[in-house]
Amino acid sequence: MQLYHIALNNLFRRKAKTMFLLLGLAIGLATMVAVYSLLEAMKAEITRQVSQFGANVVITAETGEMAFSYGGITLPEVLFDVQQLTMADVEAVESIPARRKIQAVAPKLLGVTSINGRELMVAGVHPQEEFRVKPWLRLQQTPAAAERMQMAKEDGKVMELDIYLLDLARQDPTQIVLGDRQLLLGSSAAKALEVNPGDRLNIQGTEFVVFGLLKENGTLEDEQVIMNLAAAQKLLGMPQKVTVIELAVDDPAGTEQALLADLKARLPHAKITSVRQETLRRDELLTRMARFGLTLSVLVLFTSILVVTLAISGAVRERTREIGLFRALGFRQSHVANIILLETLLISLGGGVLGYAAGMLIAHGTGPMLISGTLTVAWRLELLAGTMLLSATIGLLAGIFPARQAARLDPAEALRFI
Repeated sequence: MQLYHIALNNLFRRKAKTMFLLLGLAIGLATMVAVYSLLEAMKAEITRQVSQFGANVVITAETGEMAFSYGGITLPEVLFDVQQLTMADVEAVESIPARRKIQAVAPKLLGVTSINGRELMVAGVHPQEEFRVKPWLRLQQTPAAAERMQMAKEDGKVMELDIYLLDLARQDPTQIVLGDRQLLLGSSAAKALEVNPGDRLNIQGTEFVVFGLLKENGTLEDEQVIMNLAAAQKLLGMPQKVTVIELAVDDPAGTEQALLADLKARLPHAKITSVRQETLRRDELLTRMARFGLTLSVLVLFTSILVVTLAISGAVRERTREIGLFRALGFRQSHVANIILLETLLISLGGGVLGYAAGMLIAHGTGPMLISGTLTVAWRLELLAGTMLLSATIGLLAGIFPARQAARLDPAEALRFI
């Protein structure tokens, strides 16, 4: 019979105490695994949002604002020193030294106009750049409308509308080619105007053709009428003007300082906002939560170690007769200590597996409560390995004192129980 046989037999013989030790260690490990998994999943979600949010930097005109209160009544804010972005500012952005870090420069002019008796927002854009900074935008697939357009084209009713270009834009919106008298409609705007691709719209005396409809995505684009920037500038009577410039920056998070400083130097009259930096502030808050959660986990884990140590020490005292007999039969002190350490190691490994499984289940259950939507908590082998290694270390540390206590028992103590 080997030493591990003695350790296993003792664990199965004392099932209740073994389960108590397993649960005590598993609770601490489960807390740590759950906290760590949730924090990693939340960080991954923030990173995913940053990577999918194409416009990392937004440039708008600097505007002074002043709020007034009169007789306890707060009056609307008054704007002063209102600046205006122009195409010259777009050219300045295109010419900065750090231009290689910018994937796309998307200027946009926004305005409101009346279409068929409805007030709708017109967005003048560079279509290909706009779809690069907003990769979630897609065109609707409307085969019936395409067939109707083909029939209308054969009858000579469609103006400047190529079905091939429409199909290409549906497959890859960044390749869209929009004519000066063509426009895109958001899903809500299309429903309000009751139009389909190929239909014509008269806007302030100018006839436009509906090139395509955007899929519903729950953003402002659902309400917009999108056309070429030059056409919008002419339609709104604002030549060379833009409302906002959006940049898609291909740079690791947190390393945009040089680019932002360059932009501020070139555009002193503009307000430059880094969307990525705003997200990093959320990540900093998440880091603080991580520190609190891990501190709490360490406290729970430390308590579990104390529970295991005290429980094993109590078990050693209860096994005085058994340990004394081992010594009387010729077992060395190292043999007795190894039996106790083996028992503790087996319990800790079992607690590691149980703690990992329980922690992951807790993380999966509480994740949707912490973040609206779907939070993906992955089952990771490296986390399981780390949990097992940690639990084994805890078990060995918790078993050192009881093992030394057992090894030092005098064989004569066994005579009291015979």
